Amino acid sequence: MKEKAFALFLLALFLFTLPLSLLFRGVGGPWELPPLYLYLFGAWALVVLLAFLLFRRP
Repeated sequence: MKEKAFALFLLALFLFTLPLSLLFRGVGGPWELPPLYLYLFGAWALVVLLAFLLFRRP
């Protein structure tokens, strides 16, 4: 359990410390939303979902 939690922490650390300005240089994303915002909220949702799946009680 501790190993999975640590792996989730490392994944979140990797996702949120990337040089984000290098990833999203283009203008416009789907539905005219900025791609940076889509990435941040998508990564956040992924981390929350994985934490929920990891720590839920059977």
